[in-house]
Amino acid sequence: MHERCISPIWPCAMVGAASCLAGISDLGVIIHGSAGCYNYAEMAIPDPLNCTYLIEEEIVFGTEDRLREIADAVSAMYGRIAVVNTCVPSIMGEDIESFLDDYDATIIDIPGFSGDFDTGYLKALEILGPEIDQEREGINIHGICSIDPFSGGNLAEAFRLFHLAGIKPAAVFCHDKYDSVKSPAESGISVNPDYNLENCSGTPTGSILGIDELVKTFSNIHDRFPDSEIECIISEAGEAEEKIVKACDKFLRRNDPPHVMIFSTKAYTEFAAESLKKYLDADIIFAGTRNSEHISIPEITAEKAVDIRDIRTKISLEKPDLIIGSSFENAVAPETPFVGMTFPQRSRVVLHNKPVAGTEGSLNFFGDVLNSLQMAEKK
Repeated sequence: MHERCISPIWPCAMVGAASCLAGISDLGVIIHGSAGCYNYAEMAIPDPLNCTYLIEEEIVFGTEDRLREIADAVSAMYGRIAVVNTCVPSIMGEDIESFLDDYDATIIDIPGFSGDFDTGYLKALEILGPEIDQEREGINIHGICSIDPFSGGNLAEAFRLFHLAGIKPAAVFCHDKYDSVKSPAESGISVNPDYNLENCSGTPTGSILGIDELVKTFSNIHDRFPDSEIECIISEAGEAEEKIVKACDKFLRRNDPPHVMIFSTKAYTEFAAESLKKYLDADIIFAGTRNSEHISIPEITAEKAVDIRDIRTKISLEKPDLIIGSSFENAVAPETPFVGMTFPQRSRVVLHNKPVAGTEGSLNFFGDVLNSLQMAEKK
């Protein structure tokens, strides 16, 4: 059962739907609602958005004229449009589809009160209705979510690995053109499994989030596509793991294993926890997920963490050596070593596309972890 979005720690379903749709470059996305709804979505989503900017007059007398006015303008730029309904017009119950009969429009009635970000993202992807094209070559890439601070880096890393293996990328969910997303290839890999749409966008061969998963996934790819050249990727994964082990062993010769609290989405939380336990012998004292009540590592205490008061209380009680999370957790305990892992990241400037998936992602993650811990050691 999906919970209502009652906290700004993690965005609402409307923002999730808008994030998914705005990643489609030839689709004009209109947020049908007030300036407040639009401004929050626009702050979170880097891709272009449009808005009807509803005011009291439209709420009282109806939104049709305003919606058609904006649809005219956006259709002139994109041709195809998507309208994402917000809470107030959804409660009004207007027949938006009939307003837009003259347009090539997709209506997404997934207002904020219907769930959290992930609910909206996956629902929008489902409404787009991808249908597998058995004739299409290549492998789809899943899990590119625009509010994810690693989405750009993850996509670049997936493209790089595909190039090394001689694999053609197919549909990218969701950073692609409309026709490509509608007709994905039969197989796909994921950079962030939280945003996979099951049974609708290709058969997954696995994830590239973490060294072990990367090796398994490209082994599965080779089984399905024997012409793929995965030897260099397997070798690169082994070399990356050796670098991580050497760096972590050097740290552990001078320090005790760190006590760590992790706050992120489920897939990233599991990646961070498993990696830190394996290579740094870390004690994961708490895992707070934005989009799930639990994780798949039973020995770790985990629960949903979207209330800043609860988060502050847990951090003050546990006093971790390292926090992995968002700028909310960083603000709660600014003196504690910190690594950014999830939206939002307002406490530091990152201008390049950093991955967390693939070999470069694992190397980047451990570089950030060890640098953060060592900087605290010097203070």
